[in-house]
Amino acid sequence: MRKPRRVRAPDAAELTLGEMMAMRPAHVGGRLMPGERFPTGMRPGRRRAQGSDLDSIGPYTPGDDIRWMDWRATARTGRAQMKRFVAESHIARMLIVDFRSHLFFGTQMRPMAKTAALLAAQLAWEAFILQEPVGLIVVPDGIQVRPRRGRLHVLYLFKHLEDGYREALARGDTPLANPTLPAGAIDAASGSLGSGDEICLFSDFGDAEALRDPVRGLIAIRQFRAIIVEDWLFHRPMPAGRYPYQSHQDDNRNVATIAGGEADAHERVVSELRSELRRRLISDGWRITEVARHGHLIPGRGR
Repeated sequence: MRKPRRVRAPDAAELTLGEMMAMRPAHVGGRLMPGERFPTGMRPGRRRAQGSDLDSIGPYTPGDDIRWMDWRATARTGRAQMKRFVAESHIARMLIVDFRSHLFFGTQMRPMAKTAALLAAQLAWEAFILQEPVGLIVVPDGIQVRPRRGRLHVLYLFKHLEDGYREALARGDTPLANPTLPAGAIDAASGSLGSGDEICLFSDFGDAEALRDPVRGLIAIRQFRAIIVEDWLFHRPMPAGRYPYQSHQDDNRNVATIAGGEADAHERVVSELRSELRRRLISDGWRITEVARHGHLIPGRGR
């Protein structure tokens, strides 16, 4: 009798296409706020992207783009008249995924970089369900894919995510000659988007100060969403005890000791750091989407 072939269990540090495929949500829902998405993909509000279909002719109002001045109607009425266009029902989204070396830290479930990739896959599937264009930039490699629609395009993004993750995991702490930093990726992503489109950054936001100027310079014409990638310890500090640990670059196992009082102090410090980071990002113009402990985005928790 033929023995069944043993299948090797996937390494928790590896990123596979099957894992990203499994991130597709069963539905897209959540409480709707002004300017948020309707289930059909419509986004009401003043930040909706302008379409190319002419809707009507109306009087000029402060802030209108004079490139859409209707000169014949202006001459006929004696007042400035503007062309009004039908607003687009969808917006484009650029996903910036941070694969820098310090995000390959993980204590229990998986490295933070893998969590970032899986969360990006979830948002890519959400864009597919809503028929919205979605693109990708991988930091620090600088891989860039312009926003497009369709299932094949989503799978194309997943391939780039998988390749970028594998290369970053193999590279370890070896620095790149010309790395792309998140601030530069924001400028590059903005060049592929139109008015009212969204930039989503998946990172630990350890260099949030460096992002302030690029975001504030674009906040009038772009939407910014921050998906803060945290390790398991941020959600559930480890109790006192002795814990073995091992790096993906070192086969030797080491032991860390956490004393009784250190666990409580750690929890207080982590809570303060998390609150301060979120206050800073919100003041800079980011909208934060929270991440559940199991590593999925929490629907309706953007703020």
